[in-house]
Amino acid sequence: MSSNQTKTKQILIDTDAGVDDAIAICLALKHRSVHVRAITCSFGNTSLRNVVENVAQCVYHCSADSTPTIPFVHIGAESGMSGEAADASYFHGKDGLGDAGLPAVPTPFTDKLISTEEAPSVILRLAEESKQENTPLTIVTLGPLTNLAKVLKLDPNFAASNEHIDLVVMGGCGNAHGNATRVSEFNVHSDVEAASVVFSQWNSPSLTVIPWELNILRPLPWKSFEKFIAPTQQTSRTSDFLTKITAKIYVVPEDPPKEGKDGNKRSSEGAVICDALAVAVGIDPGGVITGFTQTHVEVDTRKGMTKGMTLCDWGCYDGVERPKNVKWVTDVNVKKYEELLEQALID
Repeated sequence: MSSNQTKTKQILIDTDAGVDDAIAICLALKHRSVHVRAITCSFGNTSLRNVVENVAQCVYHCSADSTPTIPFVHIGAESGMSGEAADASYFHGKDGLGDAGLPAVPTPFTDKLISTEEAPSVILRLAEESKQENTPLTIVTLGPLTNLAKVLKLDPNFAASNEHIDLVVMGGCGNAHGNATRVSEFNVHSDVEAASVVFSQWNSPSLTVIPWELNILRPLPWKSFEKFIAPTQQTSRTSDFLTKITAKIYVVPEDPPKEGKDGNKRSSEGAVICDALAVAVGIDPGGVITGFTQTHVEVDTRKGMTKGMTLCDWGCYDGVERPKNVKWVTDVNVKKYEELLEQALID
């Protein structure tokens, strides 16, 4: 791998480290053009404690060194702004990594990897450092938006005063076909107050959304999944790791299905790996994005059936002029997505 000084893309990842997050993190860590400046952790797919361990697993299995050179994993929100914590163990497993039974990461490794600096603080610090370095920084959020909302609470002008920062959010659904509820997507629904803060206070046109419906429209073809992510012949620590954690999640459905088994998690079209697509957009937005709409987004924070719904202004005629500061991605180049995975994960 090339040195950090020669890497062209500076990325900060905010994650709730489930299985698709792990694929995304490995994509970023292993891609030759990417320097991951920090990984901030949040509740979401599993508990915050599990998330920190899962991120350590990703870094450990992507690292050629026995110990990391600097601490760059940072602990963040344990629950949402309302005090509640989501859970997606029904999909990601009790540990968040597919219950693959992985050995714990060696303590000397985690001791060097995990920082005492908390997530909001490091986001603010790296924003200032990258500004002083005159270096663009991309923040990619893969889970609930709690850590970023805390940053915006500390500095409401954060987006406008950091024009060198691009934000890529995996979250929301623009067609009201949800996965957490009938109308809401998991990451947004997990902390509706935080999502509302981000969409209302990110007062800059640098916000790009990778919504749930896009991932359903453009999944990763199974042939590519089996080539890049879970190959039959493991060629590296990373491929062995990814094969193990995806084994119980992206499984071939049984016909007929056995009673009491939830084995039907493969769609016929391909693997829906939301977070990997978001990181791919973070790495090469111009190459991956082929369609988008500039829109205004509000989040329904009220209790009830529509809680967590992302309301997009597609051009209604109510006479209200709303700032359309959100780039809502509607289509992507799957071939480019596959190319980025190949560049990163095939040694």
